[in-house]
Amino acid sequence: LRQVFQKVNAATLVAKNEARLSYFLKTLLPQIQRMNQKRTMIYVPSYFDFCSLRNAFLKKKVAFVSVTEYSRGTEVSRGRARFLQGRKPIMVYTGRAHFFHRHLIKGVRHLIFFGLPEHPEFYADQVNLLQTTPTGGMDNGEDGEDDDDDDGIETMTTTSCMALFTKYDSHALERIVGTSNCKRMIASQKSTFMFYS
Repeated sequence: LRQVFQKVNAATLVAKNEARLSYFLKTLLPQIQRMNQKRTMIYVPSYFDFCSLRNAFLKKKVAFVSVTEYSRGTEVSRGRARFLQGRKPIMVYTGRAHFFHRHLIKGVRHLIFFGLPEHPEFYADQVNLLQTTPTGGMDNGEDGEDDDDDDGIETMTTTSCMALFTKYDSHALERIVGTSNCKRMIASQKSTFMFYS
């Protein structure tokens, strides 16, 4: 599995959340919409980031479901079912919801870490969802219709994983990629780093 870590430039510690949101809305969201990418889960480490992202999605009329620490059981079940069935292409999942409830989200094909998790095991938990996702089943007929644009991208069986980080996220990054990789990634002029597992 290819895991992409994308460094987002943030001028100050205060501006890092806004810089991540701006990068996501200007770069990643248009790609997701252009490719009609389904089964995309966005892991959001904090509720404040979730609120910013949710408000931006509502303003842009993006179809999504969310699972937060404040969601009722029925809302979680309904959202997970709609995501698995492909009726909602994007799920926004908060770190605190995972901390308290450890939901197992099925059907994830594409994973975006809006920010790095505070607990490194949460990163592994979410990435493992991609590896256990079946390639057959419910989405064969549904996603197959969307692959007619001949852009070389097979959304039915491919998986992707991307994590956004800033230079101010070095402690969380170090817990995931290790000390030497973290130092190299923070100091580098490059903005994209790939790891394979």
